[in-house]
Amino acid sequence: MIIVEPKTQNHLVIEGAGGILVPLNDTDCVVDLIKKDYKVIVVSRHYLGSINHTLLTIEALKSRKINIAGIIFSGDENKATESIILSRTGVKCIGRIDQEPFFDQNVIKEYADLFRENLLKL
Repeated sequence: MIIVEPKTQNHLVIEGAGGILVPLNDTDCVVDLIKKDYKVIVVSRHYLGSINHTLLTIEALKSRKINIAGIIFSGDENKATESIILSRTGVKCIGRIDQEPFFDQNVIKEYADLFRENLLKL
């Protein structure tokens, strides 16, 4: 499978929705699209099993020698869960996306402004 990233002068965000081991076809998964120079940001949402899911995702990325630039937590805050994930992985927290009723251009701009400084340091 050949997927070509678009050319742009702006920062480009590529979302691997569903997780890094989601199959794309008979041979490729989302993780196979990640190039060595990409700055991977893991997004973790709190639910039963999320600690395990997040730790396994980070372990799978590290085992493939893919650098993890940071983690963004999504949804309601859970300090205990976040502390466990951050301490066990050593991955830097970039920020949190609250439980939003919807995402539109204004909401995305709000988070871009909020995270800009941390993202530019990556």
